[in-house]
Amino acid sequence: MRRHPGGRRVARAVRGVALACALVLFGGACASMPSSGKVQDVTRNETAGDDADEQQVRVFGVPPQPGEGPGALVEGFLEAVTSDEPGYQTARKYLTAEASVKWDPKAGIKVVEQFPDATAQAAQPDATTTVVDVDGDQVATVDAQNAYTPVPGETLLKDKFLLVRNNDGQWRIADLPNGLTLSRADFRRIYKPVSMYWYAKSAADPMLVPDPIYLRSRDALATTLVRQLLERGPTDWLAPVVRTSFPAGTRLADDRMVSLNDSGNVAVQLSDEARAATSQQCQQMAAQLLYTLTQVANVDSVELTTHRGPTMCAANQTQAQQFDPAVAKDNTLVGYYLANGMVNSLRGEETQPTQVPGAFGDGALRLSEFAVDRDKHRIAGLDQAENTLFVGDLGSAARPEPRATAAANNHFTSLTWDGRGGLWMLEYHEQTKEASVVWVDDNEKIHIPVAGLDGGRITSIRVSPDGTRAAMLVEGPVGSRVMIGRINRGLDEREAPRVTIDALRPVMLNMVEAKSLSWNGSSRLVVLGKQAQGSLQPQYVDIDGGNVVPVAALGGISRIAAPSGTEQPLLADSSEGNGNIYRLTPGDTWKVVREGTFPVYPG
Repeated sequence: MRRHPGGRRVARAVRGVALACALVLFGGACASMPSSGKVQDVTRNETAGDDADEQQVRVFGVPPQPGEGPGALVEGFLEAVTSDEPGYQTARKYLTAEASVKWDPKAGIKVVEQFPDATAQAAQPDATTTVVDVDGDQVATVDAQNAYTPVPGETLLKDKFLLVRNNDGQWRIADLPNGLTLSRADFRRIYKPVSMYWYAKSAADPMLVPDPIYLRSRDALATTLVRQLLERGPTDWLAPVVRTSFPAGTRLADDRMVSLNDSGNVAVQLSDEARAATSQQCQQMAAQLLYTLTQVANVDSVELTTHRGPTMCAANQTQAQQFDPAVAKDNTLVGYYLANGMVNSLRGEETQPTQVPGAFGDGALRLSEFAVDRDKHRIAGLDQAENTLFVGDLGSAARPEPRATAAANNHFTSLTWDGRGGLWMLEYHEQTKEASVVWVDDNEKIHIPVAGLDGGRITSIRVSPDGTRAAMLVEGPVGSRVMIGRINRGLDEREAPRVTIDALRPVMLNMVEAKSLSWNGSSRLVVLGKQAQGSLQPQYVDIDGGNVVPVAALGGISRIAAPSGTEQPLLADSSEGNGNIYRLTPGDTWKVVREGTFPVYPG
């Protein structure tokens, strides 16, 4: 949206980098200064720990220039907040003293597609106050807890900045919105996506759950992340369904920093409140910290101590993985697909399939679709009419039992298992053309209310490995959307299980078409969809919608399946020819494996 991307902003950037070079003149050399082009991001050494940032070239803001007009001054302020100064010292020079005290840069972030326009409203030459309009095409918001949320297309940013002349006749900003306004490019340069980790509430076994946030890359990331975990708790959206393993009041001891080194072993010293933890609880605490810290450094183990106390406990990667529901007890990669309604398995990178034992594989019960549980112990399938659900043991020759039957004129679809052994699906109502979410509890199907659909219709559902979140494709008047809902579990007044899905939030909006989705671990989805300007193709999508990475397109593709491991290959089917199963090989290339349809991985 910016009408003049070069010029004044480039000049400010050049002055800011030149200042950075001057400050490090005696500590190291600066590269020669280009006369044109954009400033390139510097790759961060994430394995070196918090001290690495001190060795990197920093970007400094440029203070206001004498005689700047209102529009230019606000533009300068918007550029200054993109600097690496933790306290926004230079940006505050654009504000009056009173505005500097009132302005809270941590109140949130408005992310716009391009650097916003700052346009001064008409004013008399001798005016002492004026207003500057700041406009842009908004793509997302980041709240005060650092949680990212996409916003619908055609959302326009329209902010107003009040300016006054000071005693020197210079314009300064007297009133402005709290928070920051950043272009998408600046946001990605300045902020790093990370996750805090918690444990799922009401789960029989401890299960780690990621809570994605964005932190400033120039902050001491490891320490900032641990402090947020210990002191601020989970984001408001996830808080009702997760818990922490740390005793109340636990903090870093004496405001210590978390030191990372090349050994991969991290010692974290906690306040005395941590001593209240049991040995089993301490193991969960160490795993919670290890998973959280692994995103900013190569961490092999975490050791917990208290001030002047002995080691409480330690956990390495293998020990921590016991709490990760996306890591199967049997970590052998196995995919599955249908061949003439019969279930076949594909192990690892093999191309020779194996029929699963019993009626699911020998043709005695031909299926329209199916799902394998995450431990690869059970399988659920729908008959060809899609009105009867069968469940059986994956390795057993015994005939599976019917578990649920659809109501008259209805049919089932979209089978999915969570990591707690729970089986979910949709029941499609032919008369209303609506689909309701069903949770299968023993031999009872329980319809789960979903709040926040806003007139949309669910076409597919997949439940996260930890069972706290449901990813859904939703069709509605505004197009196709990928939404994440929070799964609340409890008991009703009769002590019967009560499950609801609420607090739907967008992951991908304004899609022309969405056909399939799959969890790829606990913090990422793979979505088969089409944007307005693109083709139908798979896309890796972070669960907060903050990052979307397209995958190679495949002609005739109709379904996508993702494993738990983010480095493992996707499976897809295509209607071209007689219908084939494809595997995504290194180099982002689809390769035919076998004839078949409906590929799935456990989940």
